[in-house]
Amino acid sequence: MKVIGFSSGGIGHEGNTDRLVKAIMAGSRLEYEFVKLSDLNYSGCKGCVQLCVKRQVCLREDDLLPYYQKIKEADAVVVGSPVYFRNINADCYSFLERFFGYRHVNSAVHNKPFALVVCGHDKIEAGADYLQWFLQRFGVKILDTVRYISKSPPCLSCGRHQECRIGGLYQVRGEAALSLFIEPWLFQRWEDDPIAIEAVEAAAGKLRNLGDHG
Repeated sequence: MKVIGFSSGGIGHEGNTDRLVKAIMAGSRLEYEFVKLSDLNYSGCKGCVQLCVKRQVCLREDDLLPYYQKIKEADAVVVGSPVYFRNINADCYSFLERFFGYRHVNSAVHNKPFALVVCGHDKIEAGADYLQWFLQRFGVKILDTVRYISKSPPCLSCGRHQECRIGGLYQVRGEAALSLFIEPWLFQRWEDDPIAIEAVEAAAGKLRNLGDHG
């Protein structure tokens, strides 16, 4: 059995979203492939329905082209997104928008098992709800949704936190943010959170059960 996983985690580093997606797949003990969406060049759906309607897969020629067929062929899929402005980010949305290619007369991914990952520094529930809602439109089987709140806003690495009164760090810490000394411990990792570890193990176990009964 084969699992394919996608993360729209921040470009240029391996953040919590990337590592959560990888950990769930690795814990499944199934063959897997990891795809970092932010490393690819692609767009959202262009409405070229005449291309996808017969084969029921997106055929737009860009970096995502091979992966939509791989999703159809995979036994399970993992999708992870960080939350920006209380929702999944644009890279994740553009990737999912092209699932429209699967949905003609019936759904080409109906009942396919999906595990989801949503994480951010705060207030991620709306993003988790939206991700679930979106995929349910295609009739997929959502096995689990792993949520992780890091309490580590991007402002910790922006370099201007000492002069910023509109960012997330200031909203959380107030005036104390202006004199905060940035230390490694401020960057929270899901691997150090017992609740997150348990959630990852549970999601991985559900994928593993697919293999046991496959």
